[in-house]
Amino acid sequence: MDRAALLALPRLCALWAALLALFPCGAQGNWMWLGIASFGVPEKLGCANLPLNSRQKELCKRKPYLLPSIREGARLGIQECRSQFKHERWNCEVAAGPVLGTGPLFGYELSSGTKETAFIYAVMAAGLVHSVTRSCSAGNMTECSCDTTLQNGGSASEGWHWGGCSDDVQYGMWFSRKFLDLPIRNTTEEDRKVLLAMNLHNNEAGRQLTKLPLQLKTSV
Repeated sequence: MDRAALLALPRLCALWAALLALFPCGAQGNWMWLGIASFGVPEKLGCANLPLNSRQKELCKRKPYLLPSIREGARLGIQECRSQFKHERWNCEVAAGPVLGTGPLFGYELSSGTKETAFIYAVMAAGLVHSVTRSCSAGNMTECSCDTTLQNGGSASEGWHWGGCSDDVQYGMWFSRKFLDLPIRNTTEEDRKVLLAMNLHNNEAGRQLTKLPLQLKTSV
């Protein structure tokens, strides 16, 4: 190695370290550990000690009251994943590790780019929308509640008016995007961009699928 290359090595190492800090391997998937019962109660651990990336920790600090919904969303996603794959060779098995939360919950499957990867991201995003939306409707949060747009709706000639409480799906959708979707613009690595774009697509696919049954169920 020539002298110029040797001199450039520390700068390259620093750049690589910075990239790893911004996009740690599996950082998008570490939050899923919150859905494992053996992990403990996130509210007692505090945002700084949870397996979240920097953006998620910041959001957690601003909205700590959403931690129970995040935990429940992860639990629902894992439960549905296991239900769908229970007869398959890979059945949403949790990756083994020396310490809970130190790596992606499903290990290699979270970055393999397979149909299983797509399903995991979609079902976890859907679980988060579902749990946050239900928490809103139950009156557990001050910044969202039930959707009242249907109240007093209906036709007088038909003799009925809607006076109930629909699920506020939009807040659940917003929070799921805010919590899960990493911006592609923050990386210059082409392979990484492709993977992030795929994950964003799968996140949104899961959100849209869970939005429909929630709306149908609460509008009848």
